[in-house]
Amino acid sequence: MVKYQMKVITEFIDNHTSKGLNFDTAINYSNLLKLNYDTDYLFNILTNKTVSENHQFDEIDSDRLEFCRQNLGGLFEISKKQDKLYLESVYGGFDITKQYIQTKYIKDKEQKNQDLFLQRFYLSTTFFNFYTDLINLQTNPFIPKKIKVAIKTLISNLYKNITILYELLSIHISKQTDASYQNIYSQFLDKKIDHQNDLEELRNKVSVYFKVNDF
Repeated sequence: MVKYQMKVITEFIDNHTSKGLNFDTAINYSNLLKLNYDTDYLFNILTNKTVSENHQFDEIDSDRLEFCRQNLGGLFEISKKQDKLYLESVYGGFDITKQYIQTKYIKDKEQKNQDLFLQRFYLSTTFFNFYTDLINLQTNPFIPKKIKVAIKTLISNLYKNITILYELLSIHISKQTDASYQNIYSQFLDKKIDHQNDLEELRNKVSVYFKVNDF
């Protein structure tokens, strides 16, 4: 049991912090910012037949399309209840997601949440893999409760950062500001929670639980 626990936990840490990387670089919030801007722009065109038929795709649009096809791995479906945002993860690449957002289920959901300008937050494949592995750790019945405390904190901080980035995107996209990616990302960095502390706390919990320093 102990060997299994150590294997699962260390594999997660190694897979997402290899070559000196940390959780922030594994998540890559900058990449998520660009992905959301470009995907929202493209879907507004591609899911509207009239707009799509009259839109002339230039080289910039083609680059955006290629980027999104290569990077889109899923999304958080956003809803709001009593002034609180709820995030529901949905898996799918670019073409699958384009079909998904046109379903009756999503159209009905959009009608119920009309006060939300953006009802989705798009996720990269890299992020979705990280997030899935994280949730699997949290729900794994064989992972020690003491370590799950650190995992719960990491997930909570991840949700908070996604919410911060989502709210910034909602402002800039709805108002069609001319702010650059770097400008918006700088605003995000001023508010985001640093995941380095989360990584150190998880490593510390693992070391204590498995008595690493006792050998």
